[in-house]
Amino acid sequence: MEIGSIIDILRVLPETFALKPGDLLKVNVLEVFEQQRALVDLGRFRATAAITFPVAAGDELWVRVIETQNQLRLQLVPTPAGPAPPAGAAAGPVQAVPAESFQQVQAWIDQLVGAERQVPGSQRLPGDAQQALEALRIFLDPFEPGSSADIVARKLSKFCDDSGLFLELRLADAVKRDADGAGRPPAPDAPSPDLPGRILTTDLKARLMLLKAFFESPAGRELITDSREAAGLARAAVEMLADIRAGQEQMAKPTAAAEPFQMVHFALPMTDDRHQVQLKIAYPRRRPAGTADGHRAAILLQLDRMGAVRADLMLLGRSLNVSIFVSGPELRDLVTRHAPEVREALSAFFENVGVHVSVSAQKIAQFEAEDWRPLGETQVDVRV
Repeated sequence: MEIGSIIDILRVLPETFALKPGDLLKVNVLEVFEQQRALVDLGRFRATAAITFPVAAGDELWVRVIETQNQLRLQLVPTPAGPAPPAGAAAGPVQAVPAESFQQVQAWIDQLVGAERQVPGSQRLPGDAQQALEALRIFLDPFEPGSSADIVARKLSKFCDDSGLFLELRLADAVKRDADGAGRPPAPDAPSPDLPGRILTTDLKARLMLLKAFFESPAGRELITDSREAAGLARAAVEMLADIRAGQEQMAKPTAAAEPFQMVHFALPMTDDRHQVQLKIAYPRRRPAGTADGHRAAILLQLDRMGAVRADLMLLGRSLNVSIFVSGPELRDLVTRHAPEVREALSAFFENVGVHVSVSAQKIAQFEAEDWRPLGETQVDVRV
């Protein structure tokens, strides 16, 4: 083995991405950062990697898996002759910004703010960058599980809308609406006339682009030189921006455009590492004629005492059905005892609420992988 031809994956692998030493993979380099770090695409997921040899964005590399314990270590190999072996799996749902990126940016923001408080008035960001930083801090504010349902719902909707994946689409739609309404008085419930400006001040990608532009300016480069915290934030912001662009590129693939929906996976920032939450939503591209206008979502919770719990939600009209999947009979009995409380809490928002609890470790394990299956009952179909 040559040490100079190694790639180390720095993020935790999805459990459904099963690999073993000897497997061959094709790695696409999406973006290259400082200190030999790069954002790479392995088919089913993207990750930040430490690469010990020169690469450039757009490179396609073939690698062999040499280690899977604790970290994923890959070794560069020559391009296989003849038919290419499968590289992981076919492209799946769009992966929005991973939780690790949120945690990294939030940590650097806290360190930068703390450093500036120790020396008041020194190394301050200019007004625009300061506002972007404060908006970014608010966006990354963790979800509080104990908050009321309406507060969580509003925050969740804004979190998905402002995730950066839809920036250009939302701007184009806002401009079109402004153009269609030119010369006509606004309707009583019409959005703000400066909707494009409001999007630019709330969208995650727009905020990151503003920070990136500042850190590339002479004043920003000087701040990076003088402040370890500013340098860390600049690097973390660029990596998060690369995550968003990678997701947008996946959304624009011709194979994805042919599907009737666009599947997007979101990792939600939580108050501590003991609770991890993943949400998947399928935004419909087109709906076949005569299809019931139902909406579905799925959420996967990693809890410190209960372990993994999955909930699938189906909304049809004003009726909501919740299917909860747990890993064992004892957990099923526990959740079933509390099902009336769940039903009562949701009944304030829906006319009919059904809650069903089942034991299915397989259903939990399929949360990420099932989106690569052919269209069928396992697909999620929702609008937010």
